[in-house]
Amino acid sequence: MNLAQLTYFCHLAKTEHYTRSAESLHVSQSALSHSISSLEKELGCRLFRKTGRNVQLTDDGRIFLKYVSEGLASIDRGIAELDRRSNGLSGSINVGAIATVRSGYLPAAMQDFRSQFGDKTEFHVLQGETAPLNQKLEQGVCDLVIAGPVHKPGITCTTLFHQRLVVALRRDHPLAALKKVRYENLIGHTVITYRRGIACGETLEAFLQETNAPLSKLTLVRNYEDEVILGALAVHESSVALTMLTSNLAPNPDMVILPLDVEGAEEFYPISLTRREGDALNPATQAFIDYLLSFEAPAYERSDFIA
Repeated sequence: MNLAQLTYFCHLAKTEHYTRSAESLHVSQSALSHSISSLEKELGCRLFRKTGRNVQLTDDGRIFLKYVSEGLASIDRGIAELDRRSNGLSGSINVGAIATVRSGYLPAAMQDFRSQFGDKTEFHVLQGETAPLNQKLEQGVCDLVIAGPVHKPGITCTTLFHQRLVVALRRDHPLAALKKVRYENLIGHTVITYRRGIACGETLEAFLQETNAPLSKLTLVRNYEDEVILGALAVHESSVALTMLTSNLAPNPDMVILPLDVEGAEEFYPISLTRREGDALNPATQAFIDYLLSFEAPAYERSDFIA
């Protein structure tokens, strides 16, 4: 049994006529007839029955056709995939991305994607916060969004990875000698963190409540929006920053980052891929979405991170 025999079988099943099939396949009728006979002999059953000048599938033939058709279609997809990999994809990919993925995760994903599929794809990256970006997604401005999770009808949301919650402080801060920080260690220190009203700030509020943080004993200053300012203030003001560990937390020789020893801190903030259900996307965009679902997020490990 070979690929040519299976191709001839499917073609004959469609035309139900030896002469027309032979002409279409550019083979002699005797060669086609011999190929089908050999296939039937190998399988030990009749695949066709004669009906006048035509042929029809037998019950065995109909069963066999189902599996052969699926197999040939799968082979065609494999050939097409190899062709895309060798010749490269082309087209525009419109991505919405929040700040915490734009400087690390997304550039790494784009670079690796291009190394596999070629550099003919053109990325258009729109920046913003989670809610506005998902509005752009619904409006069709973005094909996909990499941001915080959203749950709305008609939107598919898949978690890609999590950003952990840590403590950032000056290297000469009294808490810097610790290996990890618990809530009780923060009592008596000014703790700066995210403001309410933004996605990570609301996630933090829920996290503090769920993990029974001693809020009445903590001095929390919730005025800030991102890791850039939190890390900078931790160094310049000797504050303790309760922050996500992202590539926005700029390396600084005077800063130490310590893990927060609270259950759930390592999976504090989910970063999700959202896209519209049922969208007819160009091949490059669909390939990038499929790629992201298996792409391993870079570990934002730093030399001054004390694990």
